[in-house]
Amino acid sequence: MLLDKLGAGAMGVVYAAYDPELDRKVALKVLRPGVAGDRGRARLMREAQALGKLAHPHVVAIHDVGVVGAQLWLAMELVEGQTLRAWLKEPRHWREVLKVMRGAGEGLAAAHAAGLLHRDFKPDNVMVGDDGRARVMDFGLVRVGSEQVSTPSGGCRNPSSSGVLMAELTQEGSLVGTPAYMPPEQFEEAKITEAADQFSFCATLWEALYGERPFMPDARDGVLRSPPKGRDVPNRLRKVCERGLARNPRARWPSMLVLLEQLRRISRPRHRRWAALGAVAAGSAGVALAGGLAAGWHTARPGRCDGAAAELAGLWDEERKPEVKAALLGTKLTYASETWVRVEDRLDQYAEAWASKHTDVCEATRVREIYGDEELGLRMRCMYERKRALSAAVDTLAVANATVVRNAVKLVAGLPGLERCDDLEALQAEVPPPEDPEVARKVEALRVQLVGINTALNAGTYMSGLVEADRVVMRAEALGYEPLQAEAKGLRGALRERMGRFAEAEDDLLESYALAMEHRHDDVAFRAVNELTEVLSVRQERHAEGWAWGQAAMAHATRSGSRVKIAQGQTRLGQVLYGQGKFEQARRYHERALRIQEQEWGVDHPAIAKTLNNLGTTIRLQEGYEQAQQYYERALRIQEQALGAHHPDLAVGLSNLGNVIADQGDGERARRYYEQALQICEAAMGADHPNLASILNNMGVVSREQGEYEEAREDFERALEILERKLGPDHPYVAMTSHNLGRVFEAQGALEQAGALFERALGIWEKAVGPDHPDVADTLLSLARVAAAREDGVVARARAERAVSIFEVAEVEPGRVANARFVLARVSWSDRSQRARARGLAEQARDAYARADAKNLAEVDAWLAEHPAAIGSTKPTG
Repeated sequence: MLLDKLGAGAMGVVYAAYDPELDRKVALKVLRPGVAGDRGRARLMREAQALGKLAHPHVVAIHDVGVVGAQLWLAMELVEGQTLRAWLKEPRHWREVLKVMRGAGEGLAAAHAAGLLHRDFKPDNVMVGDDGRARVMDFGLVRVGSEQVSTPSGGCRNPSSSGVLMAELTQEGSLVGTPAYMPPEQFEEAKITEAADQFSFCATLWEALYGERPFMPDARDGVLRSPPKGRDVPNRLRKVCERGLARNPRARWPSMLVLLEQLRRISRPRHRRWAALGAVAAGSAGVALAGGLAAGWHTARPGRCDGAAAELAGLWDEERKPEVKAALLGTKLTYASETWVRVEDRLDQYAEAWASKHTDVCEATRVREIYGDEELGLRMRCMYERKRALSAAVDTLAVANATVVRNAVKLVAGLPGLERCDDLEALQAEVPPPEDPEVARKVEALRVQLVGINTALNAGTYMSGLVEADRVVMRAEALGYEPLQAEAKGLRGALRERMGRFAEAEDDLLESYALAMEHRHDDVAFRAVNELTEVLSVRQERHAEGWAWGQAAMAHATRSGSRVKIAQGQTRLGQVLYGQGKFEQARRYHERALRIQEQEWGVDHPAIAKTLNNLGTTIRLQEGYEQAQQYYERALRIQEQALGAHHPDLAVGLSNLGNVIADQGDGERARRYYEQALQICEAAMGADHPNLASILNNMGVVSREQGEYEEAREDFERALEILERKLGPDHPYVAMTSHNLGRVFEAQGALEQAGALFERALGIWEKAVGPDHPDVADTLLSLARVAAAREDGVVARARAERAVSIFEVAEVEPGRVANARFVLARVSWSDRSQRARARGLAEQARDAYARADAKNLAEVDAWLAEHPAAIGSTKPTG
């Protein structure tokens, strides 16, 4: 429903509109009827695609795109605020201008990281929200940055396959962009690079600072103006702009990221800039120059250790807190207020502990004279690494979106511990920096970026982290410093794993581990091998390999002496055993991990909740329902205390409780837990978040098992609709839900619909995880049952045979192998020549069920009784 006209441009008209489905206002951009048909529609579609690739707090978010008749429309985030041009009509201090422009610059940098150019950056294409946050908009002239486009995986894709983003929408000789902000090369139709957007950004920044454009009328023939008098703008800021406005693109800053770093340094209070320079000096010098760092400290402040508070000024203090609070509360999430209270408290504690440790490290050398200058340098380098992590976390929270808010408490709880800075033996064992000072400086600069990437990993902003990780990996390889490559590839592997790109993650982690081991980079080696265990066993069900890597992780953890690492290793091994169906052994490993965590962190630490859930699920599958329920309830209490009563992570615990109640046959009570989880998740994350689909799948399974097929069908269909819309038609979760829905149709005798859903699931699984994955086998069994019901025994046996062969190699839990053998037995019985083998397969299934599955044991016993062995038949052994 249209509410109001907001504005108009050459391409279209923008309205404020109301979206009744999601109960929110949106900005609706509609292509003008007079714009040339296909070309105009393609340009607006290109804007949609460009924005869809950019999930960034400083880029206007896209919600949907569609066509009505011949008109194309685009639904976008409705930003309550004004354009940058309107915002600048009020007098603004240069620091206020710089803060807004840095945000817009981060949006441009995100576009560049995704391989996109804006080509029309100007004050009218930046919105300044009422929350003070800048958002770049109007990507209608966006294009891919070069002929061969870098993909997030580091590969390249053929230009012909890149859709309308690659299309040229202007005729030869036509000019796109706004002349007052265009670089010379854009007038000359030369090759356009990221440097063109940098020029437009600096032209806009110049106008914002000085109240007039840098060239008149434009940059084709104009000369750069001298700044007007009477403007309180630092000379160093003018020089940054001048370099960005250079006529030669190569003379500008190397990238938007480098330009933004220059602006960030200028925006800091002077004492913070010196503190940061000291930190970089400490990191670059490493062990070799640690004495020099300490000597410099002593010269500057002989006998004094009172600078800790100044170190945190502008990083986490009374000026920065309102910015973070406004960002969190500005998301308007139901749990944002509770999250802010917990985040503020934890950051206060961390900052106070950092300042106290900073003073202690100084006094240990300068006052108590326990340590020398070398030890001081090592410990201070460690302290500044922690300070960087704190700074990155606060910067991320200051531009929080829904994903960041959800992970905010875990983000601050996961800040690196300060106790490491007391372990001189470990600090002395760290890998030294490169001997070449210039290479050492570049390595240190890239390590600063790795801190931000790790923050993105912990904050759940995986795509932006992965884009940046690709860039750091490429630069680390160019430097040839292998310890840095190990760090960067390990982080990229972790990000790829979170995004479901398991094969690429495996490659990164293997290489990270090999490089780390070669250079005795122990912390990086442990992280890589720990992640590898999960990627191989939990994600790809290659349990034998997972077990081998899990044992390696345990060896690293034991050698390190870190009990926290030992607990992590125990957890990974427990997960491998769980995947193999060895629940009792898995339980023991999870119990050991829990005991260590309780001793190290206390019984109510938030991280313990995950171990309690692991332990509860392992025990539940051994039919220890009462004890499992106790573990789930304890985990839920801890999460509620740590995250608040409305946080969406509580939905996991509630779903677990629903599962264990359903196992005990109380489907109605189980559904109440699921509905509570659904209510929390929907209120916190919206009606179409993929997490809702997980809960709906649980609800559907319980309804199906109780014979309530219509309810199950509704749950699965809603879950499938959400997943297709949010994750795309080929995501593995779509395959899982399609399979679940197919089971409902199968139970109702609707074999055609069931078969179509199973075939769809099979195609997705084979593409996503390969033809020999256990999930492929599960779907093959369903197709075998459908074929048997249609009396197509040949197809049924072929499907079931393939499933059994996959399971027998895959090392899955015995119950899944038994199920496959029993299905093959049943679909083979109609062939008299196969009956002896069929009975043998069923008897093997019965033997497996006798150890752990009373329900299925009764079913196979009944089948064997109804299908007696023929006289003289022999039982197969395979």
